[in-house]
Amino acid sequence: MSWFEVDRKGMRQVNQRIVDRRGFGIMIGELYQNVMDTDATECFITTTKLEGRPRVEVVITDNGPGFARLSDAWTMFAPSMKKDDPTKAGRFNLGEKMVLSFCHSAKIETTSGTVEFNEDDDDRKLDVRRKYADGTRVTLELMCNQKQFDEMLDYIPTLIVREGLRLCVNGAEIHHREPVATWEETIPTEIGEDLRKSRRKTEVRIYETEIGEVPMLYEMGIPVVETGDKWHVSVEQKVPLNTERDNVTLSFLREVRVSVMNNMHKQLEEEDTQAAWVNEATSDKRCNDDAAETFRIKKYGEKSVAFDPTNPEANAVAMSEGYTIIPSRGLTSGQRGNLKEAGTLSSSSQEFPTAGVGAYSDDPTSPPVEVLEEDDLTEAMVAVRHYSKVLGMELLGVAIGVRFVRMKRFPGKPWIAAFGAKQLDFNVHKIGKKAFATKYAVGSETLDALLIHEFGHHFEFDHLSSKYHEALCYLGAKLKAVPLNQLQVAQKAIDDGVSYEEAQR
Repeated sequence: MSWFEVDRKGMRQVNQRIVDRRGFGIMIGELYQNVMDTDATECFITTTKLEGRPRVEVVITDNGPGFARLSDAWTMFAPSMKKDDPTKAGRFNLGEKMVLSFCHSAKIETTSGTVEFNEDDDDRKLDVRRKYADGTRVTLELMCNQKQFDEMLDYIPTLIVREGLRLCVNGAEIHHREPVATWEETIPTEIGEDLRKSRRKTEVRIYETEIGEVPMLYEMGIPVVETGDKWHVSVEQKVPLNTERDNVTLSFLREVRVSVMNNMHKQLEEEDTQAAWVNEATSDKRCNDDAAETFRIKKYGEKSVAFDPTNPEANAVAMSEGYTIIPSRGLTSGQRGNLKEAGTLSSSSQEFPTAGVGAYSDDPTSPPVEVLEEDDLTEAMVAVRHYSKVLGMELLGVAIGVRFVRMKRFPGKPWIAAFGAKQLDFNVHKIGKKAFATKYAVGSETLDALLIHEFGHHFEFDHLSSKYHEALCYLGAKLKAVPLNQLQVAQKAIDDGVSYEEAQR
């Protein structure tokens, strides 16, 4: 004799809460799942609203192997033969019992016998000699109002019918959906008698949503929970479900979303980058480099750089060059980390180094600057250094330092010269040593223009500001006003290799 008995009406009250959340359509879902888990090739369902009574007759037949144990029809939590097979949805032998708790009467005819239930008779009627020849036929009289009946009919088209199975409902065949993409992924599942957590490689299928549908997560074609994402996603093995089988853990859903992002990122549109699931997936460390880069391009464009709060000029120059500036809060920390790991996220200062700010990047991947020793300088370079110091004194009224450096690699555009904090640097790698005797020689318009450009940063860093423009005008006019004899003194200092003050004496 069993230790326990279950009150059917009390069980219905518990199940009512599940139905309230998931809708009355799960009555069909539970019955269809039993067929789906078999080798049946045909399944026919009819639903008939009974006149004058809040009831509906549901008949479902299939040509599968039938019930191996007829007692499974009324025994809950019996060891399920499906538990060891992760490709079968069944777990606890609960599905039929939930449906039966809403029935006024029911009859299950299968290859191992027939059992009947009636609300007016607490005892079931079992006849093991009356067997259904091929498969199973279930006849139910469900207590169901019009709203619940409509929910049941609306649920049926949401099923993704198993390959190799023909499903007809009320004489109409439910069309098979073709996935738009499939791939294999190793993700969590439940397996074994104790439904222990495990990881297993399975197929993930993507389906387009049809008009009026909300994207859902599916377990082998059975809808589990609405996600609101871009596509329907069906995982072709058991997924970790709660007892009510109407939801999954947040960690599992996140893992599925990362898998979808890694495999479907090319199909995203710009508006999809605002979706919560995309932000969640691209913030995860498991997001691959290609998916992270696609996200950046779809959201901000191919020409986009991160905002540098320390360098307004670089931000302005980037915008003037047609770049989109990614705001400080435009990416999550996870997205920034993934893009940096992929090597596809640069700051405005890295792409557009400016005088004194950004010319020497603080990016740890940038090489240190190489300062040329005195022995490496040509006579022309020494002359340019003297001349630059003289003009610095004449135009700015301050003594400046001048160096020749090499910056062979740089994360952004290589710069010619940089000036800041009274320090002028010439990038020999960009200019070339010979150019200091020709194009950038002392007295050349090219050198004077470069010096005016750099000295303008003594007053303003931002190339695009009116203050910088005014500084250039001021320096140009002042250069023209420098007396010729003072330039000659400067030249004498250069020729004699003495200081400007000594040449004046």
